[in-house]
Amino acid sequence: MTFQPPSKSLTPRDYQFITLVAILFLIVSAALVSANLTLKHGGGDFYVHWVASRGFIFEKTDPYSGQIPARVQELVYGDAAKPGNEPYILDTPFHLLLLYFPFSLLSDPQLARAIYTLILELALFALALLSLRLTDWEVPRYFWILFLLYCVFNFYTFQAILSASPVILLGLAYAGILLALKNDQDELAGALTAVSLYYWEVGGLFLLLISWRAYREGRGRFFAGLGMLTIVLAAISFLLYPNWIIPYLRAGMNNLRADFGFSTHEVFRYFFSAQSNLIAWIFIGSLVIALGYEWSTALTADSRKFYWTACLSLAASPLLGFRTEMEHLAILVIPLAFIFSIVQDRWQRIGNGLAIMILLVGFFAPWAVFFLGLPRLGRTAEEILFLFLPLFTVLGLYWIRWWAIRPPRVWADLANRRSQIPNRNS
Repeated sequence: MTFQPPSKSLTPRDYQFITLVAILFLIVSAALVSANLTLKHGGGDFYVHWVASRGFIFEKTDPYSGQIPARVQELVYGDAAKPGNEPYILDTPFHLLLLYFPFSLLSDPQLARAIYTLILELALFALALLSLRLTDWEVPRYFWILFLLYCVFNFYTFQAILSASPVILLGLAYAGILLALKNDQDELAGALTAVSLYYWEVGGLFLLLISWRAYREGRGRFFAGLGMLTIVLAAISFLLYPNWIIPYLRAGMNNLRADFGFSTHEVFRYFFSAQSNLIAWIFIGSLVIALGYEWSTALTADSRKFYWTACLSLAASPLLGFRTEMEHLAILVIPLAFIFSIVQDRWQRIGNGLAIMILLVGFFAPWAVFFLGLPRLGRTAEEILFLFLPLFTVLGLYWIRWWAIRPPRVWADLANRRSQIPNRNS
C-alpha cells in the first residue's frame, strides 16, 4: 500500500471559508472605522505625528517647531493648551516619524485618526493573544474570552484608544520581541526593537534589559536586525531632513520641562503633605535596588526568570519618577497575563476562580474610582487611578515570583499534585 501526501491545493470549501473570513473582517473593520469617526475628543498622541508629518511633506515645516504643538492643541482642545494639559510637543525621532508618513496623505484629520485607531484596535486584539501565548499556559477557552474583554474594555486601554496612543503598538512590539527571542528569531526581535526606540518612559528599561541580555548571550543576529533597520530608516531620514537631530533633542528637552502628566513625586505629594519628596525618593530608591538585584540574576538565568524580570521592568517603569501618561499603562496587559497564568497553575483547585477574581478586581476597581471618586476627589482620584495598576501589577508579580521562576515545586506542591492524579489500579 502506498500513501500519497495530502494535496497542497485548496479545495472549493477552503476558498469559500477564506472568502467568508475576508468579508467578515472587512465588515468589522468598516464598522470600527465608522464608530471611530464619532470620536470627537482626544486623539492628540496621533495628531501630533499626523500634523508633523503633513506639515513637513506639504508645507516644508520643521516638525519640531512650535507651529506643530499649536495646531495639535487646536485640534484636541479647540484652543491653546491650559496649565496641566499636554502641550503635544513632538519628541519622536525623525527616522521613526517616517512610519507615520502614509497617514499624512489623508487630509481629513478625523478619517486619518479613525483608520489609525482601527489599527490600534486590531493591535490590541493581537497583543492579548501574544500576551497569553508567551505564558505557555493551556488557557481555558472561557478565559481567552474574559482576557480579551478585559484588554478591550479596561480603563487604561480605553484611554489609550481614546488618545490614539501608539503605546498599544509598542506593547505588541514588546510581546513580539519576547516571543521572537523565545523562538530564536533574533533578527525579528532586533527589527521590532528598532521600531520601538521612542516613548522611553514606557519601555526604556525593558528594551535596555532585552539588549543587555542579547549582548550577554552573544546574540549577534539580534543586533544585526536592530542595526540594519535602524540604518535604513536613519539614511532615509537624513536624506529628507539632514539636520533633524538638534531640533529633535531641543524638542525633547522642552517636553521634559512641560508641566503635565503623572509621576511618583506628584502622587506622593497628594498623599503625604509632609516630607513627600523624601518618601518618594525612598520609594523610588527601593524600587531601583530591587530592579538591580533582579536584573543581575536574570541576565544569566533561564528564560522563565528573564521573562518575569522583563514583566517587572514594564510594571515598575511608571513608578520610577519619570513623567508619564495614564494611557501608557495599557502596556501592562503583558505582565498581567503572566500573573493570571501562574495563579491558575499554582492553585489547581481554586486557581481558575482566583484568576477570574483578580481579573475582575483589576477591571472594576479603576472604573469605580473613575465614576464614583473622580467627581468628588478630582485630581486625587486621578492620582489613585495612575498609581493603582503599576502597584497592582508589581505586587502581583512578586506574589507569584517563587512559583514563576522555580518550576520544580516544593515537596508540598508535588504531593498535592500527586494526590490529584487518579490511581490507575483503582
